[in-house]
Amino acid sequence: MAPDRAADLALLTAAALAAGALALGFFGRDQRTWMKDGNSIVGEADMAVDRLLADILRAARPDYGWLSEETADT
Repeated sequence: MAPDRAADLALLTAAALAAGALALGFFGRDQRTWMKDGNSIVGEADMAVDRLLADILRAARPDYGWLSEETADT
């Protein structure tokens, strides 16, 4: 069955808006940060947004893979 591109676009748009709202809540706040491989910094907001996107998108499309800068790929 061909993917429903309109449904995927709606899902991605909703997920991006939710992630943006979550990220905005971290703006101007002190947050925990860590060093990850390659000496780049990852923050509490990065991890929270990654988790939210993974939860939303995996729930809606369990057969799709997950490629993330912050977590292991599946």
